[in-house]
Amino acid sequence: MTEWSFGSAIYGGAWATAEMRALFADVPRTQRWLELLALLAEVQADHGIIPADAARDIQSTCRSIKVDAGFLAECREGYEATAHSTAGLIAAVGRRCSGSGSEWFYFGTSVQDLTDTWLMLTLRDARGLLIADLERAMAATAELGRRHRDTAMAGRTHGQQGLTITFGFKAAGWLAELRRHRQRFDEAAHRLDIGQLCGGVGSLSAMGPKALAVQKQFLGRLGLREPDISWTASRDILAEWAHLLVLSTGTADRIGHEVYNLQRDEIAELREPSLAEGIGSITMPHKRNPEMAEQLGTLARVVRANAGLLAEGLLHDHERDGRAWKVEWHAVPELTLAAGKAHALLASLLEGLEVCTDRMRANLEASGGYLLSERVMLALAPHVGKQTAQRVVQRLAAAARREGQPFAAAIAGDRDICAHLTRGELDLLFTRDAQIGQCQALVDRILRMQPWSCAP
Repeated sequence: MTEWSFGSAIYGGAWATAEMRALFADVPRTQRWLELLALLAEVQADHGIIPADAARDIQSTCRSIKVDAGFLAECREGYEATAHSTAGLIAAVGRRCSGSGSEWFYFGTSVQDLTDTWLMLTLRDARGLLIADLERAMAATAELGRRHRDTAMAGRTHGQQGLTITFGFKAAGWLAELRRHRQRFDEAAHRLDIGQLCGGVGSLSAMGPKALAVQKQFLGRLGLREPDISWTASRDILAEWAHLLVLSTGTADRIGHEVYNLQRDEIAELREPSLAEGIGSITMPHKRNPEMAEQLGTLARVVRANAGLLAEGLLHDHERDGRAWKVEWHAVPELTLAAGKAHALLASLLEGLEVCTDRMRANLEASGGYLLSERVMLALAPHVGKQTAQRVVQRLAAAARREGQPFAAAIAGDRDICAHLTRGELDLLFTRDAQIGQCQALVDRILRMQPWSCAP
């Protein structure tokens, strides 16, 4: 039983994937903390900072502990009794040491050294999951662009039909955006793959002259860079992570919002995939609600809200500030879990997206030809000037709408228009597919790009 939606036994799957949740759960987190502390003892012994026999005791103890409900309860009781984040863990390990390890366990390190290093390792794993689903979404979007390169539909601005585009063009725009996010994950890796072992105020004072060598070896064994200087109070790294996820889930939200709108009964150009036993509404059985698209919007809001908390953490007092730092313990897992689910959900949505080409064509037909007003204006402009042409065509369009007249008929019946454009020229203007501009060429350009490149 949990009070948190992400951990709900019933609804948790809507908020986080099982793979991502496993990275942040109490048991694997505590197990990894023990592994880190065992490794630290080994490295410290290598440099003569703690006795070798104590290090062996620590390693043996940490690696033999079964992190179960009983062990976690010990850690919790110690925390509640002392109000110190890891005092319960230190005491629980100490009670299990058979030799001198308990006296040397956790030597020279701070809570933030442990939690920051664990967090960056965890975010490295999370990044792999996020990238895998992002690449799934990219592959599905590329296929939509390829398949619907020539599928004409209405392009809309300000919520209104504007000009004709192709659905492949719309999908190619999504793909270009997703590709930029894929690049950003790689570009951020150097800054994110960093550890922390800096001691009380960041000066590594507890480990003496060999402190930097210990730091380098310890973090190197973990595949992390050692920091140029302590970042205990410099939280830009985590703010960058948060805003990287704001960007990627923002695109997921945008695509979901587009599906949400184009699935409306009045438009019905797209439909998200449905479950075999899916239920849109208990009270209105005919409905097929855009549940996936809606959830993308919900998850993106969770990410943005938590990113705001991490932006607040950029303000730190002195060398450590628990008010700002401990907010990360909530915000980073939650926004990462939400982003992981959003990436996975987006990929599934795109892989199963139903494109209703007949409705796209019908909606174009229902426009009465008004989407071709730009072509008429531009054809008339060389004869009367662009501004005059715009006023003439706008006047004719408004009058035709009032009278319920097709746009092409209104144009063909206007003496001012016919004074400059022949009937044959007008017929060519109203060839709808000629209105799609460079949509197909732009789709081809996007599809020719290397998967994660923004260059042709």
